[in-house]
Amino acid sequence: MKKTIITLSISLLAIGSQAQQMAHFSQYLLNDFFLNPAVAGTKDYSPVRLTYRAQWAGFEGAPKTMGLSFHSNYLDNMGFGGIIINDKTGPLTQTGLELAYSYHIKVSDGARLALGLSAKATQYSLDESQITLEETGDFTFSGVSNATLVPDAGFGAYFFSESYFVGLSVPQLFQAKVRYNNDDESLNKEVRHYYLSGGYDFELSDDFSLQPSLLLKTVFTAPTTFDLNVKATYQNMFSLGVSYRLKDAIVAIIGFEKENFIIGYAYDVTISNVRKYSAGSHEIMLGYNISNGKKAVDSNGYTPRF
Repeated sequence: MKKTIITLSISLLAIGSQAQQMAHFSQYLLNDFFLNPAVAGTKDYSPVRLTYRAQWAGFEGAPKTMGLSFHSNYLDNMGFGGIIINDKTGPLTQTGLELAYSYHIKVSDGARLALGLSAKATQYSLDESQITLEETGDFTFSGVSNATLVPDAGFGAYFFSESYFVGLSVPQLFQAKVRYNNDDESLNKEVRHYYLSGGYDFELSDDFSLQPSLLLKTVFTAPTTFDLNVKATYQNMFSLGVSYRLKDAIVAIIGFEKENFIIGYAYDVTISNVRKYSAGSHEIMLGYNISNGKKAVDSNGYTPRF
């Protein structure tokens, strides 16, 4: 019964009002479009990214997340893109489709401000066969539907140049209700999230660069947390990074890029109480950058660095 309660509790984090609900990735710097719809079209190429994350390896019912994304620019001042995410935690599965649009405003010769909106639909599915209750008279899940479709939206702003970026995004803007049980609507509700990110690229030499960055994450019903990251890149080909996620994990990241192909791997060393049950988290990212004919950095401020 104890294991069932633990597994079920982790599963309901995705829709509970007291916790972070959004699927997260450790290699978000290689795909910041996952965090912010305003990023759409801000690169000098069109990135395709496929990411798979197995969180808390060895823990029964732990989250497993797969995400596929693409975005591109249009007429030099607009961007569009889409994201498909499948996130499974114990008996609960979320499958989401998100479409994004952004408009880019030239601030100076080297900097732009992008404003973005996204529309999203998420299907929540509950596999009751994975839920075992000790008491036969417990009707907690009676009347629960197997699947429900929930629409929502997001907003983002992204200020960027060749050397730095600052982003703000607000997913789950409408805080839609997820009705698994009509008798308890208060539990099943999406919660508005707030992400604030920023980073700077230091050119140490012709071969080496260093990119520190910070990601703040908060919801009003849970404590604010952050990711503090630093990444070193050699010849724009090899990269090594380390990240600290407050009270959660220390992450080692390695990446390799050749021509238009990119691959990245991250390993999370869990430092929270979950470490008693888990061997850490694994994440792999495969990507391809479709050329759109722009220079590495053009007069409109597009840059491939972030």
